[in-house]
Amino acid sequence: QVILTAGRPLGGAPVEEVVPRLQEAAAAAQQEARFAVLALSSAGGSAQFDSALNRYVEFLTADGALEVDLEIERGVALGPDEQIEVFRIVQEAINNAIRHGQPDRIVVTLRRREDWLMVEINDDVAGLDASGNSTGHGIGNMKTRARLISARFGIGKNRNGPGTCVSVSVKPGLAGKTAEES
Repeated sequence: QVILTAGRPLGGAPVEEVVPRLQEAAAAAQQEARFAVLALSSAGGSAQFDSALNRYVEFLTADGALEVDLEIERGVALGPDEQIEVFRIVQEAINNAIRHGQPDRIVVTLRRREDWLMVEINDDVAGLDASGNSTGHGIGNMKTRARLISARFGIGKNRNGPGTCVSVSVKPGLAGKTAEES
């Protein structure tokens, strides 16, 4: 229900402007809820985790406006909590790139290095404030999610060209432990 005053919502904008924006926000919230369920339901094993990431990438690239390469090394295994947080970090990094820079290409890589899982999300968008001093919550949310699974979080320049690199290093099995316990 929209409260109207003299034919206008309380904010003063005409209904014809407000309703489409509300519909767009509702559709975005519905899609976000679907991906939250997808992330939560993927916590049963690495095959489902890989599948969840693939479905997310398929959704993002369906209209052909964005190219997303997903490279997952065989044998990458995470616990349920780690899967959810890594999925959400990847999702947030991609959404931030789209929201703030309109990338043409994003590369998501998950690979093992010794006992660690290395996750990198590289985009071709210049102009990120890598210090994390932005008005949004995306970088802070990713840092918090990494901390929840005792992972290392980094953000900087894409080493392969213009753009940004978000990196997360996860040592499977450390979720919820402090640095002193690991």
